[in-house]
Amino acid sequence: MDSISLKKRIAQILFALAVLVLAANVAVSKLLKNSNTGSIKDDNAKLINETFLKDLNDFGLQKDWIKSSSNRNYQNNFYTYDIRIPKDLPIPVVLSEIYSSFYFSGISLKCLEKVIGGKTQLNIYLDKKLKLTAEMDYDKSIRRNAGNLGIIVYGLDQLSSNNAEDIIKFPQSFVAAILPSKTASQLAANLASNRKQYAILLNDNIKDLEFQLSKNFSDYRLKTVVSSIIGAFPDAAFFIIDDNSSLYSSPAYSIIKSAFLKRNIKLIHESAQPFVTTGNDSQVKRSFREMVSATHLGDNKILSLTADDFKLLEPEIFNLIKIGYKFVNPTLIMKPGSKDIPLNP
Repeated sequence: MDSISLKKRIAQILFALAVLVLAANVAVSKLLKNSNTGSIKDDNAKLINETFLKDLNDFGLQKDWIKSSSNRNYQNNFYTYDIRIPKDLPIPVVLSEIYSSFYFSGISLKCLEKVIGGKTQLNIYLDKKLKLTAEMDYDKSIRRNAGNLGIIVYGLDQLSSNNAEDIIKFPQSFVAAILPSKTASQLAANLASNRKQYAILLNDNIKDLEFQLSKNFSDYRLKTVVSSIIGAFPDAAFFIIDDNSSLYSSPAYSIIKSAFLKRNIKLIHESAQPFVTTGNDSQVKRSFREMVSATHLGDNKILSLTADDFKLLEPEIFNLIKIGYKFVNPTLIMKPGSKDIPLNP
């Protein structure tokens, strides 16, 4: 047999083998498809239901607000729910989250608003077959178990302009505690233009001579500096004194305090509100979660944290907003006429 004939023979054998392998694969695929179709559909229906319930849980909805109908069609894995939604949570926001969760193939969702701005029905289909239906409606009598939180951010003025800008653009309210300086005036203006407030922090670390306070200064100079600080930062939400500083423990503090009081300004003690523990990422998150978990419906709490920790905790804050916590300006939580920042009972 010449080389050409041998090559033809080998090619014929390889082709025949390829056909046999292909045929075997097709047969096996059909067999697997026929034997597993039911379980695949069952698994997908369960996945749809689990994903749906997780989305509701992420919004802080309590279990007794989610009623599973007794007429569920178990044969077709058909889930039916009646869901009560608190008034502070727009139904379209819930639907938007649910829509974003169902990205896998074969899934389609349809909504019908039965009452304008109210009762809405959601249907979820798998391969054009209804697998879950839920009717959502507002209930004025229910509220999510979440309180109001105010945040004071320290050290924003110590960051680079880009890093500071990222925090200033954060959509929720907070107060930035900054040291008085000439550059701080620009930061204060930037905060105001982004609907944020600032507080002036008084401690041993003020570098700008115009605003520097020292236990070694004369009474006259201390009063002059106080006037300069108030004049340079007329829109400050409040003024904070570091009550662990040497300035606070010196006789000069009584002069400073008196100078502020003459202008109807009471200094707030820095230690009056809890500080989120600094440390590694897990320590910061754990401290923050513990403080927040102690805040329930109707509670108001002010937390202090560093700018770096605030940046780390931004995802945590967004999750808290999602389940119903309100982040408000700390000045709304403070009691007027108190030297400290108290927590409302």
